[in-house]
Amino acid sequence: MTPENLLSEWARLLVVSLADAGLRELVVSPGSRSTPLVAAALASNRFRMHSVVDERSAAFFALGHAKARGTPSAVLCTSGSAAANYFPAIVEARAARVPLLVITADRPFELHDCGAPQTMEQTRLYGEHVVRFVELGMPDGERAALVGLQRRAVQCIEAALGPEPGPVHVNVRARKPLEPVTARTDAARSLTTTVDELLRTPITRASRVASVPAPSLVEDVARALGATSRGLIVCGPAELGAAALGPSLAELSRLTGFPVYAETTSQLRFAGSSTLPAGSTLDGLDVLLRVPHFRATFAPEVVLAVGAPPTSGAWERFVAEHPAVERHVVASAGWPDPSSTARTLLLGDPEASLCALVAAVSPAKAPHPAWAAELSVANAAAWSAVDGVLADEASLSEGGVLRAVMDALPAGALFGVGNSLPVRHVDVFCRARPAADLGVWSQRGVSGIDGVVSGAAGAADASGRPTVLVVGDVSALHDMGGFAVAKNATTPLVVVVLNNAGGRIFEQLPIAGASLGEDAERFWTTPHQVRFDAIAGAFGLPYVRPESVGALVQAVRDGLGRPGCTLVEAVVPAHGAREQYARLAAATESALARGASP
Repeated sequence: MTPENLLSEWARLLVVSLADAGLRELVVSPGSRSTPLVAAALASNRFRMHSVVDERSAAFFALGHAKARGTPSAVLCTSGSAAANYFPAIVEARAARVPLLVITADRPFELHDCGAPQTMEQTRLYGEHVVRFVELGMPDGERAALVGLQRRAVQCIEAALGPEPGPVHVNVRARKPLEPVTARTDAARSLTTTVDELLRTPITRASRVASVPAPSLVEDVARALGATSRGLIVCGPAELGAAALGPSLAELSRLTGFPVYAETTSQLRFAGSSTLPAGSTLDGLDVLLRVPHFRATFAPEVVLAVGAPPTSGAWERFVAEHPAVERHVVASAGWPDPSSTARTLLLGDPEASLCALVAAVSPAKAPHPAWAAELSVANAAAWSAVDGVLADEASLSEGGVLRAVMDALPAGALFGVGNSLPVRHVDVFCRARPAADLGVWSQRGVSGIDGVVSGAAGAADASGRPTVLVVGDVSALHDMGGFAVAKNATTPLVVVVLNNAGGRIFEQLPIAGASLGEDAERFWTTPHQVRFDAIAGAFGLPYVRPESVGALVQAVRDGLGRPGCTLVEAVVPAHGAREQYARLAAATESALARGASP
């Protein structure tokens, strides 16, 4: 006879074993079928538990947590369509290699395919977007089954952590009654004793294999780097820990004479690169590559790319236009080469790869002493153009908003940046600040606008650092549920909504020049009349709408001076970005003509 407390003890063994394996954060959305797991987690007192109504927001909140800490966070939902709302965050977690545990409650087998409510097929629901799927089946009180459940809990955490981190899906079936049951029979009391005994036994620990690049490939790349000083190091998106790569990159830059372009999401633009040799930071490259003449004449012989492919569309065009440039890539995993023209991919621990290159590279045999000097002059010209364009503006502009936010950030803060235009604006309008000690949070895995507010709220909660997120108005509207999560923030969290009345990045894409009819543009730009003061009011958030750069800086600083979330709306002209970039391109071209080109 089945012990009456089988489901309760099964759930207890699972959640406590997950805690023993290292899980600390559990994000729960409401539902009935997940009751045994929620009750067991509450009773265990082993988790920081978060209640988030919207499963999509819940998953991105957990994703933000995991990205900030580098350890798995878990989401838990009831059966049925609730689990489908996790999909966008799972896709992002897989692409960005973020450890995430996705626990979906499910109905027993006998309720499938018979019209039972809140029931759908959840087996392998997320397909290839998870690194592992585990179907636990129905609870089983046999000792072997209980030992196996404990082992699988450990395996789920280990699978999420690597060797290639990512989301793990665990499907947990439950038959009523779902509420906690106290043992009343000898069989039930015996089951409780067995579970107690298992939980007193030290859990299995596993050692993950460190991934390092092949020594022969390291030697090949080192020879290529040492053969010329006319080269470049480009650093693309990376997780928060990548700031530790700064010293190795600095030494590699010193040995090779290669300047370094570190984009915002690389973690090296605003922290960790303070040891770069003087004059070796080419932080204006994105601006320069927007000038066709510079892009055509800029001629590095070798490029070392570190991290994921850069965000810059100008860099993407340069790579496409110069397939003969010898490129080598250092990355943790995957195949980060969208152009399919890289000569070598050094896959493994990036720190180990860079240290190996430093040890193997020889000083340039064919020095080009003018290379760094010419690029330094061009870099200065780019920033002269940027400063001039911003100085000519009397009111808030897109670039001016990002520059003002950066000026308001204190050392040690976490800077969140949304996709589409905001992430690009920072690289164009904000100079590198190596001593700022800023962490940068972004969702560049699949670069969507989903869940950006929720994810930033999770990162702020996990890190405890004062956090500012700059997000576009469409992204903010797409994640309004994120404000329901953000309102519970205990650390300062300022959400700056860059409101340009739609998705204005499309005005800078080829579709803007297509003849589709007078009314067609709205299907891309999606203009709206939403009032963000009303959104702030609905969620009980402090709200500020500054009218000047100075007022914006003050609004951000005020928000960072108090706990909780503050919504700051920065309204800019609808077509301002397109016009500002056109002025900047002309100003940069003029500045380069007065100086020197590479």
